[in-house]
Amino acid sequence: MATTSKYFKDTARMPTRKNPPPEEKLTSKSPTPTQPVKQIVGDTVSLENMFSEISKMSTMLQAVAADILTIKETTNELKNTVNGIQVRLDEAEGRISHLEDKTDRLVSNGEHSEKKMEVLWDRIQMLENHSKRNNVRVLGLKETYGTNGTMEECVKKMLSVGLGVDVEGEFEIERAHRAMAPIPNENQPPRPVVVRFLRQAAREKVLKAVRERRELEWEGLRLSVFPDMSRELAERRKTFTAAKKTLQQLNLRYTLAHPATLRFTWKGKHLSFTSAKEAERFIKMNRDADG
Repeated sequence: MATTSKYFKDTARMPTRKNPPPEEKLTSKSPTPTQPVKQIVGDTVSLENMFSEISKMSTMLQAVAADILTIKETTNELKNTVNGIQVRLDEAEGRISHLEDKTDRLVSNGEHSEKKMEVLWDRIQMLENHSKRNNVRVLGLKETYGTNGTMEECVKKMLSVGLGVDVEGEFEIERAHRAMAPIPNENQPPRPVVVRFLRQAAREKVLKAVRERRELEWEGLRLSVFPDMSRELAERRKTFTAAKKTLQQLNLRYTLAHPATLRFTWKGKHLSFTSAKEAERFIKMNRDADG
């Protein structure tokens, strides 16, 4: 009996568990059956979005890699092109430098050749005019004169009758002919007659006689006699026309020496000019100074 009472006594000491209230069961933290499903679905969506973003990034990286490769290829092509251009520029610079050196030599040679040409041209002019030192040109002689006989006989008559020059002796004519030009029409002036004397002294006497007479008339013709010279020298001498007219107005004697030198005396000073402009400037300046 004692044992049994002890057992029951111990049992009576053990706390007795009471049933929880309904509110405690409802507020328990244990998950409800629907909560794990929602969480799994949300995690799945998040993973899909992540994989989608990673896929997009991978695609973008591949495109960037392709663009970088294209840029590298283009850069290499540009580099090769620039290198080629540099080589061509170096070659062009070398050629340009060579051409510049050659051009400098050509310019120098051209200047030297031009000077030599001027010297040679002056010599040619001198030789041409020297070959005409015994010649005169007669202007105004009709084309019909000299056709029935020789031109030398016609010129001798003109000199003896028109100028009163004794054509015997030193006035020996080597040849006389018309200038080499087409035969003119009736309304055109006749061709000049070129007369070549055997001696230069005869030519100077004829020109002196013409200057003294100032006018030469023969058989109703007004003739002019000039020294024969090259066309270039004639143009140079023609530039002194204005200066000669001014000297004539001032009653000053002058001489247009060969080849083209104007000589005159101004207030006791003997002057000579090879430039017509300088002669005109001197005459004008000193005439204005004298009032």
